[in-house]
Amino acid sequence: MRLSKIFLSVFYLLQLSFHSNLLAQERPPNIVYILIDDLGWKDLGCYGSEFYETPNIDKLRAQGMKFTAAYSASPVCSPSRASILTGKNPANIGFTGHITAIGKHRFPEEGRIIPPDDYMHVSLEEKMIPEILLQSGYTSASIGKWHVGEEEKYFPTHQGFAINIAGYEHGSPPTYWGPFESEKSWNPVIKNLDNREEGQYLTNRLTDEAINFIGENKEGPFFLYLSHYAVHTPLEAPDSLVNKYELKLEGQKEQKNAIYAAMIENMDWNVGRLLKSLDSLGLEGNTIVILGSDNGGEGRVTNNAPLREGKGYIYEGGIRVPLVIKWPGKVKPNSLSDVPVITDDMLPTIVEMAGLSNDNQDIDGVSLLPLLTGEGGWDRDMLCWYYPHYSPQAKMPGYAIRMGDYKLVEYYDPPSVELFDLSKDIGETNDLSGVDVQKVEEMKASFKEWLMEFNPILHTDNPNYNPNYRSN
Repeated sequence: MRLSKIFLSVFYLLQLSFHSNLLAQERPPNIVYILIDDLGWKDLGCYGSEFYETPNIDKLRAQGMKFTAAYSASPVCSPSRASILTGKNPANIGFTGHITAIGKHRFPEEGRIIPPDDYMHVSLEEKMIPEILLQSGYTSASIGKWHVGEEEKYFPTHQGFAINIAGYEHGSPPTYWGPFESEKSWNPVIKNLDNREEGQYLTNRLTDEAINFIGENKEGPFFLYLSHYAVHTPLEAPDSLVNKYELKLEGQKEQKNAIYAAMIENMDWNVGRLLKSLDSLGLEGNTIVILGSDNGGEGRVTNNAPLREGKGYIYEGGIRVPLVIKWPGKVKPNSLSDVPVITDDMLPTIVEMAGLSNDNQDIDGVSLLPLLTGEGGWDRDMLCWYYPHYSPQAKMPGYAIRMGDYKLVEYYDPPSVELFDLSKDIGETNDLSGVDVQKVEEMKASFKEWLMEFNPILHTDNPNYNPNYRSN
């Protein structure tokens, strides 16, 4: 009798497992995109940091593929986020600069160029990821930072998302502490966030909202765009973590900011909470998790070495970003790709992951599935960045193009041209432009041809240019 009961129990469990696997095969996968703001390429343990502690993200990396040459489409946030959501390069949609609540990009009155008069939103005519996923019955939520539209009519719920929590025109919160408002900030309060409690920490609160969304939509399929404000300024974190890293700073030279380090560890803890919730609900096996950043690390608060510079620059420190993708049963655990990819690629990748075709999508990105699964070929000859703006960090408008291992950087103000071999010089310290003039001209021509395919909104020469304005 006892043996019969054991047999029936085992049989029941096998049947349950069989039906669960069958359901997973029939139903499109859930997709969770965790976008961490301003996270630098080397700000994670799995990318080589020996100072920041990120055990949960490191575990995620061990379960999926790590990309060593992933790029954002821009050295600042709004354009790269637009590229993620639309699959189009910022130059293609006239959205090359980041939006602010006070209007268009500021630029020096006597600077060499006048930046293009970009749109301050993504056109409603552009198809974003959730609008396409509706074809397969996905419910989509945008939780956290939006920053790709300056008016409510360009917010997430008008572009395919069923839910918008805490997303609005601003790119940074007034404070990370509840009730998330500050009279000292030019951005006085976070919009679209209910039930604000004193003392809440924003990263924790957004993760709570994400976990709630998953629980309410566990029958799926769902697309969760969890776009954290952290680790963007203002630098604020729980005191216990700050104290920990203040002690850890002693005797080391790798990093310098205990608050930023605390924000990263708190972010990692919240990533762990989210992954545990997927596991506890039995969703882990049919959920794709993507983790990345919108641009390079802010050089004033983190050390991006060996990469040159940071956010706002088109050197590697401003555009090379971490990217980890986990897809159970499809992506080999602990796998690695050194193929150059860009945020434009996220839409076609996600669409194909959902079982849909990209054939009808007018996009610039390329699906990463051949790299992720090891099936099929990969063909791309170059990556380009058009950033004709005076960023708050660099104040150096220009462009960059990568062809193979070679990267050309040309700044419009002050005028300069540099050529680097990234295979030998990831830190961009050895300028080869005077050695290989032919390569410089070839890459200049390739960039111009690429740019003009878009009928782009271009910068213009400034008639009030003063060559000495930087020294005034």
